[in-house]
Amino acid sequence: ARGGPLPARAPLRALAGGAAALALLLGTVVFTVAAPDGTAKAGPVPGQVRLLSYNIEDAINQKGRLDPEGVARTIEGQRAQVVLLQEASRGSLLSGTADLGVWLSRRLGMKLIWGPAADGQFGNAILTSLPVRSSGTGRMQKGDWSQIRGYVWARLAVGGSTMDVWSTRLQGGDGQSKERSREVAALLRAWGGAPRTVIGGDFGAGPGSPEVTGMTDGTDLRNAALGGDASPTSVDGDRTDYVFGSDGVLFTDYDVPRSGASGHYPVAVTLRIGK
Repeated sequence: ARGGPLPARAPLRALAGGAAALALLLGTVVFTVAAPDGTAKAGPVPGQVRLLSYNIEDAINQKGRLDPEGVARTIEGQRAQVVLLQEASRGSLLSGTADLGVWLSRRLGMKLIWGPAADGQFGNAILTSLPVRSSGTGRMQKGDWSQIRGYVWARLAVGGSTMDVWSTRLQGGDGQSKERSREVAALLRAWGGAPRTVIGGDFGAGPGSPEVTGMTDGTDLRNAALGGDASPTSVDGDRTDYVFGSDGVLFTDYDVPRSGASGHYPVAVTLRIGK
């Protein structure tokens, strides 16, 4: 009836008008059914951030299967705004040549900042829903028998302030304490003592080791484990994953939620950013 005489267009107008009325009525019904009942969860507190540090081990779960969806669900369950990932490969054979960084970024709707280590397909990453002001990566000098290690950092906007977040994975294995201490020294030099900083990752060593205490001795970094929480961070019962914060960062919550998506459990913290 387009372009035809008025009588030919009238039925179409009537149908269109009836459809519009029905849509308005349906919208009213949906609003009535879905209206807030006063029990909805409050939005994020200004200046407060939920952060997760997680060695996903190429998204190989505890049954030996590739399970990036399990990693994504673990992250979603913590409602994290910032995720510090370690062993997040991009195209390696262990992950079935999948680009885990990009896949998780798209699956979770978060921005990806990735830092290579080793051969360039293995590295660390940051996922975040916060605005990114700047970012960078670096590699540590390779030892005689060690794998090349690295780190990635990002400066994020939090309210009217900013915070720096770092993700790293140090050399693993027994007998590698000196190598890890060297890597800690390189990491601290790169950080430079900036305020409002959170550094998280798998440090490959237990509490009280020289490399872990080296993160806090002579610096203003503090371990996020409130009250000396000794919860294991891996299925083997080891505790090698840590989160540290500098001046301007106040940790208000610390948890190690259980998940079968990796051989490591995530370390989850809630923190507040000062000025």
